[in-house]
Amino acid sequence: MKTWELENVELKAKNYPETFFIPSLNERKNKKIGESVRLHFVHLLKKQDEPEAERMWVIITKERTLFSKYKGILENQPAYITELNVGDEIEFEVINIAQTIIKKGDPLWIDCSEKYALVSNMCFQKDETIRFVYREVADNNDDSGWRMFTGHENDEYANDQKNIQIVKIESLLDFDRSLFDPIKNGNYYAFERMNKKDKWEIIEDWKPSE
Repeated sequence: MKTWELENVELKAKNYPETFFIPSLNERKNKKIGESVRLHFVHLLKKQDEPEAERMWVIITKERTLFSKYKGILENQPAYITELNVGDEIEFEVINIAQTIIKKGDPLWIDCSEKYALVSNMCFQKDETIRFVYREVADNNDDSGWRMFTGHENDEYANDQKNIQIVKIESLLDFDRSLFDPIKNGNYYAFERMNKKDKWEIIEDWKPSE
């Protein structure tokens, strides 16, 4: 009996648009041999205290076509799914790709993709978008220094920690690819826009707080 299945991350992203982000369809459709993607292996016979799924990386060995799926080799040793081992061949579809790796040298590579940003909860509400971002000195090694808001938050809302999420930069880029333009810049920059389709503009007179 099979003890796992691959998660349909497209469906999960549709059901949880405020907290679960995946790469664009175009990015997931065009992965090449040698690239790594993250898949979620869901436990069908989960025991108490075990995770719902194991998130593991697969290196692609066969590209998808209109008539066939991707194939790849499992790069991680599962902690709970004994039916799988490092080196096993995995067949998967576009709907299963939860994350991709952008390597240094790629035009879309940025230095802080593995770090985190502070983001207002309001940014993920329906009919809202991120309109104001700035980067300050990071609080710790995991912090990118980026802070993101809709521009509609008042001081009371923005200063209440329960209204702020800690989100990985690579996940934010999956949520809104246009954030790449401000994020690729260094420290002490602030940007704004009126709406999601507008171009980001530097706020020339902005300075970080002391």
